[in-house]
Amino acid sequence: MLQAIEGLQRNAPDYDRMSAQLADSVRQHLAELHAMLTALGGAESVFFRGVGPGGYDIYGAKFANGLAEIRLLMGADGKTEDMLIRPDGDDTPGGFAACSDEPTLRAASGTAPIKVVVYNASGTDIELFELDADGKREPYGTIGDDRTAPIQTYVRRPWVVADASGHCLQIILPGQRARFLTVQPPRSGEARAASRRATPKPGSEDALRRYIEAVGRGEPNYDQMTPELAAQTRQQLQLNQAILAKLGALRAVSFRGATQLDNDIYMVHFANGTAEWRIGLVKEGRIGRIAIGPQY
Repeated sequence: MLQAIEGLQRNAPDYDRMSAQLADSVRQHLAELHAMLTALGGAESVFFRGVGPGGYDIYGAKFANGLAEIRLLMGADGKTEDMLIRPDGDDTPGGFAACSDEPTLRAASGTAPIKVVVYNASGTDIELFELDADGKREPYGTIGDDRTAPIQTYVRRPWVVADASGHCLQIILPGQRARFLTVQPPRSGEARAASRRATPKPGSEDALRRYIEAVGRGEPNYDQMTPELAAQTRQQLQLNQAILAKLGALRAVSFRGATQLDNDIYMVHFANGTAEWRIGLVKEGRIGRIAIGPQY
């Protein structure tokens, strides 16, 4: 992992140490990876967090200018099969600003990279804009209703969430307190972040149980998912089936809380172990987001 980080920071990754699939992916995203890891600076320390779904080793890494989580999957031949890097910013708290503050906001340079996740539950398309060093809007793209957008950005770089006409709904100031945003239907012209709940959404436990059992059989009910999640489930079906086969029969489910993205957190107990699952229901009780571990 450390050798891979050093190679990416030098813009000279060692492709011979990677699987063919990972090497192709790194070549496609080399500029982005190089910029992100260069901004983080030199690696100061790494610590093992555990083994994640699919057998990935999970590490936390402290760099000179920020933090990151790195997931590594090693092959039997000693090559790296896959590597996922999630930048976690630094100690900047971040937050959400009022739309009236937009004229005063500017992007700072030389800050730590961070991943921000925006989920659109507004009922209509929304637009995202990044503010540049002059405070001008730089278009990012459109997020459809019931869609999630992971954004690779930097702390102290404001993002404007707007409706289809460009009218501001909310402003994100990326940081530890502003990494997730659910855009709700506007209230008095303003969108808001989802509040944290102490009870599960009605039907979420049943939906989670049905999803786990159906995936374990290899027969997911795609009609009960958003198109986005259905596509992800099809793509990851074999991997998730293998994980569930190792975990064994489902025994019990216990609610633990809600995430900043308004998903329910459950500890799911199986015959051969326990895993954390997160599930988010959207319109008509469909599943909009689901994952093993803290992905959402």
